[in-house]
Amino acid sequence: MAEFPKNERHDFDLEVVHQGFLRCRQNNDQLIVRDYLEAYHELNRFFRLSGRLFGFVAKDLEEKIHVLESHMNGPNGQHYNTIQSMVEFEVTNNITKVKHKLPSGSRSLLRLHRGLEFILEFMKRLGQSSDDDRSSLIAVETYKDTLSRHHPWIVQKMAGVAMYMLPSRRQLFETMCKHDYTHVSSLLESVVHVGKPVYDRTQNIYAEHELLDLP
Repeated sequence: MAEFPKNERHDFDLEVVHQGFLRCRQNNDQLIVRDYLEAYHELNRFFRLSGRLFGFVAKDLEEKIHVLESHMNGPNGQHYNTIQSMVEFEVTNNITKVKHKLPSGSRSLLRLHRGLEFILEFMKRLGQSSDDDRSSLIAVETYKDTLSRHHPWIVQKMAGVAMYMLPSRRQLFETMCKHDYTHVSSLLESVVHVGKPVYDRTQNIYAEHELLDLP
């Protein structure tokens, strides 16, 4: 069973995730990068709270978030307000295909996007499970169906070991989440409800620009 950092228990706030994704999707289906990252900062807290088990995941996500924030605060920051404008700017200027000192924002967000597919599906299946169901098995099955196809064998093995250490659904919620068990259970569905359209729109943007298979 996972040993979560005692001083940070009850710190994961699904309300922050929900509000971030809710604000992210504006009129005309524009996706606001800043709100996307706000939701993702909180999602990454889940992995940090899992301690060393998901440490490698948290570190990678934090690096991608930092890249995007650096672009937003850089000289071309006006082009990084929305996912659409970022992708169009980088494709037009051939930034996605050429290596730079600061990695492409589109490449970095693609890693977050792939991770979001896993997270939303994991939350959906958790919401459909019972109190005593093992979150570890739900996580492993979800990972195999989503994120694993983007990872080399060694990362898949590391992820498998980490996920098998997760406790039951109820214990996972009670140990890590800021809100009470009943509220968290209802929030899961709400987060998936607002997060899935953000995922789907991002998927379409990357497909339109043929960027889904960026290495």
